[in-house]
Amino acid sequence: MIFDYVLVFLLTLLAGALSIPAGLEFGLDPIGVFVAATVGSLGFMSLVLLVGKRVQHFLFTKVFKGLGGGVEQSRANEIVSRWGVVGLATIGGLVLGPTLTLGAALLLGVDLRRFAIWYALATVVGFALITVFWSVVL
Repeated sequence: MIFDYVLVFLLTLLAGALSIPAGLEFGLDPIGVFVAATVGSLGFMSLVLLVGKRVQHFLFTKVFKGLGGGVEQSRANEIVSRWGVVGLATIGGLVLGPTLTLGAALLLGVDLRRFAIWYALATVVGFALITVFWSVVL
């Protein structure tokens, strides 16, 4: 039984909110699925943001010295410029999943503290709403 919740936890790292209906299809308790998915997403966010900033600095200063300007002119940067950190944290965390969203936040150089607050808020509220929806539907 605990293995199923660990699976939901790990699935959240790849698929984000899609792990919730998967966990409910396993026949797990909706509250347990919500907790496993939320802890997985927020734990992964904490790890990536703590370690990722150092890795990003190392890569752009030592390995890819001239690549910093290419990221600033990308399509992803246009999206962040239009929707801001709030849009990236909210939509990205629920739709794209934490892996792509956190990678984009690090590459685009957004304010990580503001991003983390909005990402955490969007994850808790969004996952709660998705869990309630799929609990009723399934």
